[in-house]
Amino acid sequence: MSRGRQRPSSVGGRREKGSGSISSYATKAGPRWRYEVDVPIDPMHPEDGTRKVSRAGFTSFDEADEALTLLRADVIRKVPQAVGRDTFASYAQRWVDGYGGSNGTRIYIQRAVDAMEPYIGHLRLADIRPTDLAAAYRGLENGLREKPSNKRRHKGLATSTVARYANWVNTIFLAALDEGLIVKNPANSKHAGRPKGEKAKRVKPFTIWNVDELTRFCDWALAEDEPWARAFVLLSRAGLRSGEILALRWGDLDFNRSEMRIERALHYDESLPIAERYVIGQVKGGRPRTVTFDKTCAALLQDWRKDLPDLLAGGGGNVTPLRGLRSADPVFPSMPGRTATQSGLHAAFLRAQKHYRAANPSLDLPRLTVHELRHTHASLLFEAGQSVKVVQERLGHASAQVTLNTYAHLLHDAQSRAAAALDDLLGAGGPPAPRIDAKRRD
Repeated sequence: MSRGRQRPSSVGGRREKGSGSISSYATKAGPRWRYEVDVPIDPMHPEDGTRKVSRAGFTSFDEADEALTLLRADVIRKVPQAVGRDTFASYAQRWVDGYGGSNGTRIYIQRAVDAMEPYIGHLRLADIRPTDLAAAYRGLENGLREKPSNKRRHKGLATSTVARYANWVNTIFLAALDEGLIVKNPANSKHAGRPKGEKAKRVKPFTIWNVDELTRFCDWALAEDEPWARAFVLLSRAGLRSGEILALRWGDLDFNRSEMRIERALHYDESLPIAERYVIGQVKGGRPRTVTFDKTCAALLQDWRKDLPDLLAGGGGNVTPLRGLRSADPVFPSMPGRTATQSGLHAAFLRAQKHYRAANPSLDLPRLTVHELRHTHASLLFEAGQSVKVVQERLGHASAQVTLNTYAHLLHDAQSRAAAALDDLLGAGGPPAPRIDAKRRD
């Protein structure tokens, strides 16, 4: 064995020229070893020169020697080498800080990074293996390293949430791959354990009202002048998101064409001071759309526009009967006892349902959230025989596939009703008419 391959008796050891060096250093936990070697900047183009690669933290000379030998073997085989020393935590945080999307999305990505940090945050990007990610995803599902919280009733995250987190982890590794910090994306491996199947889909169970339940509730809410009653009707008949209806302006409405332009939404930004967290921004996905509204909505909105200035003036608002409403004014502004926020709208909707049940104890009414009025709108469209494409456009989904994934069970019910209707139609026609042969000869 050559001198470079022998275990050194001193702190450091010399190896053959060009084979790198191994040296030891002292730590509180005991001696540790590091290696250093020159490798080509680009294995396919040796003329570009070399760069130094070093790695430390080995607990023995043999461990460091083995790692260096493997590295030199990769160099001989011209295998590209990762150049980054970043840990997942440091690189992911830098990537999040530079993210150019909305603040809401950035906050969500930060949650994903924070959730992964206890599992792989301390590991170098180049050292993370697909099995490390698989173990992290299973740990998130089972809550293995979850901090205790009184707000969470169940331990661990939903599989659908872990699936979305895994998508962002994959995006971060793709960025590291593009920067040359890693040579292969471990998150894209079949062994990475990304959640798949029905449980990994984002669709959550939801409740809807049928035609009778919706009609009775809306008629009652309007008759009783429940706060936000008109908004409830518009949500159920136009399929808007709560943030979209709160950001709707009078200038967005075209009564001549019975259309409303949905191009902004109210968002809650956790990164801002508490008093400034509600901000107007883009609609979800940055996809503005035009929604046609029916005659009921048109009459309701026109009456509301006549009544609103007096209500605002009486409440000390900045709108007076003399000034009237301008195109930039919100259709549903904040008023005394009625805050124009998602939480305020949702709380008012739950109170209205409670009042309705108290006033109509003999009528059953399932408990709905504001967003489930949007689902109710979609279900009624399918019941009316509308296509998936029409529903997608009205709801502003990114694709028809999103609509299909969300309302697959409703489509099945619609197909059953269509088959029954066709059976009734064909069965009601009596016996089939005699076939007429166009080629019959006289």
